[in-house]
Amino acid sequence: MSKKAKSCLAVACVALALLCGSSAAQARSAATTALINQAEQHWKAGQLDLAQTTFKQALAAEPGAVDIELKIAGLQLSNNDFAACIPSYQHVIGLDATSVRAWLGLGFAYLHTGKNSLSMAAFNEAIRLDPGKREALQPMLAKLQSP
Repeated sequence: MSKKAKSCLAVACVALALLCGSSAAQARSAATTALINQAEQHWKAGQLDLAQTTFKQALAAEPGAVDIELKIAGLQLSNNDFAACIPSYQHVIGLDATSVRAWLGLGFAYLHTGKNSLSMAAFNEAIRLDPGKREALQPMLAKLQSP
């Protein structure tokens, strides 16, 4: 991947984090919370494989937890693993079609794979669900709409 592409991906990941904010997880066990915290520390330390394994352990303890599924998809996106993150975000949308974070992540993943029309559709769905995202996404949408 070129330096410019890596830079664009980094900007997209930061934008996704800013757009999504943090969401409070449902009540969960201390062990699952500890696994999530441990996975996040691995991620911050750049230990991406270990982070993914630990997130998956947390998910095994709490199957179908949308916030954990989103963390796994976000980790895959930050690791440029588009082949994995696209179906991961689609899975989250299957669990919760109102997840703005999932629609945004899917939009960024499609954007970085050159699927601009799918990216635009995902971003538009995120805006439909949360109109407050329109302003932050406007520069991205303008680029996608230009020839």
